[in-house]
Amino acid sequence: MNIKLLGFFFCFWLLNYNLMANEHNNKFTVADPSYQITFPKDHGPHKNFRIEWWYLTANLKSDSIDNLGIQWTLFKSTLVPRSDKKSKNLDGFWMAHSAITTKNLHHAEERFARKDSTQAGVTLSPFKAWIDNWSITGDNKLETIQLVSSGLDFSVSLRFSTKRSPVLQGVNGFSKKSEYEGASHYYSQPFYTVKGWVILKGERHIVEGVGWLDREWSSNLLNKSQLGWDWFSLHLDNGQKIMLFKVRQNDGNDFLSGAWIKRDGSKELLKANEIQLEETAYSTIQGKEIPTKWKISLLGSNNVIINTKALNIDSWMDTSFPYWEGPISFSGDLSGVGYLEMTGY
Repeated sequence: MNIKLLGFFFCFWLLNYNLMANEHNNKFTVADPSYQITFPKDHGPHKNFRIEWWYLTANLKSDSIDNLGIQWTLFKSTLVPRSDKKSKNLDGFWMAHSAITTKNLHHAEERFARKDSTQAGVTLSPFKAWIDNWSITGDNKLETIQLVSSGLDFSVSLRFSTKRSPVLQGVNGFSKKSEYEGASHYYSQPFYTVKGWVILKGERHIVEGVGWLDREWSSNLLNKSQLGWDWFSLHLDNGQKIMLFKVRQNDGNDFLSGAWIKRDGSKELLKANEIQLEETAYSTIQGKEIPTKWKISLLGSNNVIINTKALNIDSWMDTSFPYWEGPISFSGDLSGVGYLEMTGY
């Protein structure tokens, strides 16, 4: 099946996500608050969930480029539950995005593969997540992984290293996306140091910085009343990390969640009433009004205010499912760098 046709199937699947959820909800596996995430098993793929991803970002610097962002994501989408598979027709597929961003440019690439092909997949021992010649490889603890990717006018080879354990988001890895329904299993590895090289427009740059891995799988991520999400991963200059997200509701009653991750890897779950995410500036991108500056207020015992700024306001992922994703910096009571993802605009 060719790439354009797979892209069409993916768009069709997105448009009919809730319809198919209603049809098959009792047959797909859903996130369960009693499930105990264990490693290295849960670094690998999970059967019978509707969507799953391996998501990697890096905020980098070099002698020749002040700031540079890398994003790589592999998605696994399942169209039909295992109990309903009566033929060998397309029952799911892989999709991957790769992007590089500087203050002056943003390049994004997209690839597809059938779920039952050898063109893409994820194995655990040794760990490998790949599509075509794009890949993340490493040990099954994901303490050391290598990212290899490329696109129009760029290629990337980066080594991510850490000795820290992954951080379970939400409550023991069960992450709610609304007060009533919608949840995922979700963990992060926010403590990577990154070294390697990128080739941009034919010029090679030695880079280093910090990286963040997110792993998430679900069968009922969003409900019909939810429009999209705004998600932040923040590397503080003092070595701590913050994860925040807002799922936007069509009635304005948005769902907020987050975590403050200490240098030793311990986590403080942030309550919704302690998080304020306020858009302070919009930019017109692809005919859409996108918030590219934010004021983040964390109340309670933390009591900090920071302001974010996009490295490149034109970090639009013009893919089958378009969204904004790019590196940011922030200042105020705390300073650092991170990534912002915004969907549904």
